[in-house]
Order: sequence, then C-alpha cells, then structure tokens
Amino acid sequence: MANLRQFLRPGIGPAIVCSLLGLILFTLYINHDAIFQSVQDPGEPFQTYVKPKKPDYANPENWIAIPDLTVDPFKEETLGDVFVVVPAVYRGGEHWNLPIDDDRRRTKLQRIVRPNYVAPYASAGRLFAPYYRQSSIYTFLTNREDARRAQNLAYQDVKRAFKVFLTHSPPERPIVIAGHGQGASHLQRLLEDFFQTGDLHKRLAAAYIIDHPLPLDKFESSFPLLKPCETEIDAGCVVAFGAFTSEESVTAKRFISQAKVYGESDYTIVEGRPLLCVNPLLWNRTTDYAPRRLHKGGIAAEGLDPKTWPAPLVKQVGAQCMDGILLIDKPRSRSLRRPRFKFGAKFRTLPSNLFYEDLRVNAPKRVQTVFDSGILPKRVPLLQDNEVIEIIESPIKPVDLKREREERHKIREEKRKKP
Repeated sequence: MANLRQFLRPGIGPAIVCSLLGLILFTLYINHDAIFQSVQDPGEPFQTYVKPKKPDYANPENWIAIPDLTVDPFKEETLGDVFVVVPAVYRGGEHWNLPIDDDRRRTKLQRIVRPNYVAPYASAGRLFAPYYRQSSIYTFLTNREDARRAQNLAYQDVKRAFKVFLTHSPPERPIVIAGHGQGASHLQRLLEDFFQTGDLHKRLAAAYIIDHPLPLDKFESSFPLLKPCETEIDAGCVVAFGAFTSEESVTAKRFISQAKVYGESDYTIVEGRPLLCVNPLLWNRTTDYAPRRLHKGGIAAEGLDPKTWPAPLVKQVGAQCMDGILLIDKPRSRSLRRPRFKFGAKFRTLPSNLFYEDLRVNAPKRVQTVFDSGILPKRVPLLQDNEVIEIIESPIKPVDLKREREERHKIREEKRKKP
C-alpha cells in the first residue's frame, strides 16, 4: 500500500502514465503503416472469396460519367472522346474487390473523385468513366498471389468497359485515355492490349498515367507503337508522373522501388527500372526546374455539378523530374497537401488534384494535333432535315443492238465519202 501511495504522489504517477502513453503513441506512429496494412487484409483466400457481381456496362448506372448516347456526337461541341479510369477509394478489410453496389464508395466517387480526377478531361471531349470492381488499396501493399488476382479482376472490368466505349466512339474522333493511381495501373494494360495492333494508336491524342510508375522499357516491350510526350502538343504519346515533396521521401521511395507494374502476364516489382517522368509544368522530360509561376492551378473540389468549372489555386508548386519522380515544392494551400498524420494517409486517394488546370488546358491541345494531322477518316456530311432530294423513277429500255450496228456503219460510210 505504501508503494502504491508513493506511486500516486502528485507529479510521479501522472508523469509515468504520460510517458507510457507517449511511448505507445510513438510506437503506433512508427508502425502505423504496418498496422494499416494488417487491418485491411480480408483474411480469406481469393480462390474461395465470393466475387462481387460483375457490372453491366450497357447500363448507364454503372458509369461514373457517360454522355447522352442518343445524341449524334458530331452535333456536340466537343473535340474527341475521353476514357478515364479512376483511382481507388476502397482501402480493404471485408473484400478483395469493391462491390459495385457499395453506396458509400459510389457517393465518394461521385462527390470527390469525379470533380477532381475525371472532370478536367471534359475539355477534350465526351467523358466516359466506369465504375469497376477496383481492387483494394491493400492489394498494392502485399506480394501475395491473392492481391495480383484481385488486381486482374479489376482490370477485366476496365477492359470490358473500354470495349463498350469503343463501340460508341466513331473512328473519326481522337481518343484521350487517363488514369490516376490504380486507374493508371490498368491504363498501362489497355495500352498493351488495344493500341499495338490495328489503327487505334493513330486516334490516340494522349494517355495520362498519373501516380503510378511507368517503366521506360515498356515502350520497347509492351507498346512500341507509342512514345513518351516531349512537347505540350505531341499526340500519340504518353504522359506519366508521380509527384512528391521532399517531406514524402518514404512514399517516393516506395513508388520507385516497391510498386508493382504489369508485364509478361504478371505483376512485378518496379525496383531498378528507369521510370518515365513528364513534367506537367513544362510538358517535357528534362530535369529542368519549372518555377511556381508556370503552375496553372490545382483544385480541392467536392460535390460540384459536372458542368461547373472550379476556380483553380494557381502558382502553388514548382516541379522538377528527378530519378523517375516529379519532385514538387510544398503546396502553399493546405487543401492541396497530403495529410501527414491521418491513419493510412500515404495510401489514400487525395480529395484534390494538384495539376487539375494544367491537365485541363493540355488535353484539348493534343486532340487538336490529331485533327490537324489529317490521319483520321473524314465523315460524309449528314443531310439536314430540310435537304430533301427528289428521286424520279426512269423506266429501263432494252438496247436495240441491230440498230446500233447500223448507225455505226452509217457513220463510217459518211466519213469515207468525205474528200
């Protein structure tokens, strides 16, 4: 009892409790990444896991964004057609793949992901962005075979959605494809599966692969018909970058060494492979530093009407490509920064797009380049409603061969008699 009283003396007991609590919190902070990963594990093998229902892309409800397909696309004031694969919003836990009918995540995709990651490309054409059974963020943090199978399931949805997109995109229109985070991973597979045969690559204005590594060797092994973008108006090319501040060195290191990319029928670690970095302030691959004054603007939007263009926050960051990543200044606005102390913050999809305005301005330029090249087929002009052509029936008369011979003979005789 005496020892207990001594422990509880003013100034001693509370100090020890505070020290222990501080030690616990410090330990949790140091290991919070590992804790985050462990709690997201579904705890069931993918083979026995009951897969969520497959989305039907003939149903407009399975699209985050889709135009009115009853309207002739050539009567709309748009340049091309845009296919966007959105980033992941599902961390994991109960499922390997997000069910399509998860109302909570569907709302998040509409309120946060659509205005930040889909909307900027509307400047380039009609928007198509599918809901898909995205694999959980956990699947990108583990090397388990289950994770690779979950990612493959997600890609099969994206692939089916892209096929539907192509049925509604006439060959006379340029194409822009874009993906952020997990969406950028699936986009690389689309480039390999659809743009290496036939003429589809001729319609490609640009592919934007953002926040997922793209090894440069893929331009030789996976999509040799494409090239990295070198200027702001190049077409038939690929833009890729992953942006990090100097304070995010751990996340940047994971990006260039631990992230997995698809190749040769499986997902493999990217470590040791040079990565493509196109600076979105300069639109080239140089290592030159682009100052803040070139930054056209980022946004942190939520719940905006699809037809609303938000006011961008301009001159927020400078940027420089270094060792495969886009090294950026710390954004001046807190709303554009990655949260540091939020549980699992390193892996969450940000409710903002730092280069929103830069992408919005750039995409239509590349579409216009495709038009100006003259390589797309020309559409036969449609008749207007008041352009009526009257067709008059004319009877078919049989040819009198005997009479024709007599006429030709008569003409020859007259020519012969002439002096």
